[in-house]
Amino acid sequence: MNIEPLDQELRQKLPSPKGVALAIMEACRRDDVSLGEVASLVQADPALTGRLLAQANSAAMGGRPVASVPQAVSRLGLQAVRQLALGFSLIDQYTQGACASFDYPGFWSHSLLMGLATKELGSHFRRVSPDELFSCGLLANVGKLALATAYPQQYGELLTRDAQGPELLQLERQALQIDHLNMSGALLADWGIPVALLEPMLFQEDPGQSKFRPDSRPWQLARVLHLALRTADYLVAPQMEHSDQNLQLTLLASELGIGKSEYAKYVDSIIVQWHVWGELLKVRAKTLPPFEEMSRGELRPDQEPDSAWLRVLIVEDDPVVRKLLETWLRDVCKYTVQSAGNGQEAMAAAIEFKPQVVLTDWRMPIMDGMELCRALRASDWGRDIYVIMLTSVETENELVQAFDAGVDDYLTKPVNVRALGARLKAAWRYVRMRSAWERDHERLTRTAAELALSNRRLQRAALSDPLTELANRRAGHTALAQAWSAATRYAKPLSVITLDVDHFKTINDQHGHSAGDAVLQRVSQGLRAAARREDTVCRWGGEEFLVICPNMGLREGMHAAERLRKHIADLSILVEGTLVQVTVSLGLASWEAHMTNQEQLLAEADKALYAAKHGGRNRLAMTSEGKVRVLS
Repeated sequence: MNIEPLDQELRQKLPSPKGVALAIMEACRRDDVSLGEVASLVQADPALTGRLLAQANSAAMGGRPVASVPQAVSRLGLQAVRQLALGFSLIDQYTQGACASFDYPGFWSHSLLMGLATKELGSHFRRVSPDELFSCGLLANVGKLALATAYPQQYGELLTRDAQGPELLQLERQALQIDHLNMSGALLADWGIPVALLEPMLFQEDPGQSKFRPDSRPWQLARVLHLALRTADYLVAPQMEHSDQNLQLTLLASELGIGKSEYAKYVDSIIVQWHVWGELLKVRAKTLPPFEEMSRGELRPDQEPDSAWLRVLIVEDDPVVRKLLETWLRDVCKYTVQSAGNGQEAMAAAIEFKPQVVLTDWRMPIMDGMELCRALRASDWGRDIYVIMLTSVETENELVQAFDAGVDDYLTKPVNVRALGARLKAAWRYVRMRSAWERDHERLTRTAAELALSNRRLQRAALSDPLTELANRRAGHTALAQAWSAATRYAKPLSVITLDVDHFKTINDQHGHSAGDAVLQRVSQGLRAAARREDTVCRWGGEEFLVICPNMGLREGMHAAERLRKHIADLSILVEGTLVQVTVSLGLASWEAHMTNQEQLLAEADKALYAAKHGGRNRLAMTSEGKVRVLS
């Protein structure tokens, strides 16, 4: 994912650190800055002093308690102090803003959770310092705050669509030409966050899109950030959703080698720290039970289920009835409610509102309830909506007609609120089961895709050389067998070229094995560049390579081999600051009618290679009809 640079006009509208935090960041950009100078700056801000002392004395840092700012700065390190000062400064400044649809307190509550979750979960691997992990998670989604600050009206309109994940990213790019992930990356790059931390942040929402080497530090950090993001989402979500999400979280944790009980301990620690840091930073944090309780879906007596997640669309042409239903559902049941006067208005509202339940009257002008139900069932997004029909009649024929149109339940008018409440409980159970099924389906689909990707990676690893990324000897044998079969069956030409790097042992002895590895990598790149697309280039073993050339006779093979030799001789290979001249010796052989198997073809090429090396190296030799000739 590429980070687009920010133009100067946009940069002036974006969030930025001020005061002591800005002075610390500017000081830390200098090579000659000292710990004492930074400590003096920190002491000028009592709030920052307390927060850094709290971080330096946190359990993750270990060691003896520190009581002075110089000790705290020394323990944390300049990089961490700079990042923490930046994060704390932004929290203090942007607790509210001009974007009406952006939940500023909720954003910082979630960001604090993500910072704590990244620190706790990342400590499992001990590959990045805890304080850097904390600031990394805290600022990972600062792009959302930046878009709300720079484009308050436009971004506010986007947020009303309740889009998440890839859909939100796409809407942001369409409306603002940049999404919140790229905005985060651009801002953090401007603020000097190390690339090693910055790159994994860009893949926090979908680490599978990254091209990081499996089990490398960035690969691991991207997945830690993803798990931290999902953990923060889980902890700020309504508690009725917890039991549906905990399986997915424990599966994500297990992919990182974190067991269920260990993950539960991390989450409990995150909740405790959320309250401590919430008081310190004046960020809201709600009371939650231990993870084990949440995963079982249990609620304490002092906690009420949060049902605001259930979205109900009321479709009723009578304004009095519509108002009564709307008031009862919103104020008494605590549902999220929207209303419409007829089916046509309801269809337009449903596209934006995305209701989970539609409560509709049957008889209405313009488009009645039956037509509305058929229209919903005809759309991809409306098939799964739970539809309750309100009707003043209860004849058998009409009810059959309603259920045939796709109605899930019905209720006679005038509406009895107790009966309506019972119907909505059934709808709630349906919505939960549907959501659970969709999550399970998504998880199984993702698991199947990840398994297929893992299998492809394993297959590639089994058939490729890890140093040069060329086909290995096993893959070479398979490719040669296929080429041999095609050549002998259809009487087509086939040539093979074997080659050795000249005086490779001398390179290892003089410069070390790491230099030898670098030479092999550059030679491999050179061979790939000079070979044809249909040729297979293999590392045969050590400094020996094999090039399989289907549909190539001896004469064309001579030109191809000579092209390889010259290309390698012209390479500029830098080893420990010194240019090393590398040459190769090559042996060429082509399939002949008297050969009975591919091993004979390889033996002829090896015979030619032996002659090239004994002929002075940096030579090409070939065999034809049992005779060996050195050509250059």
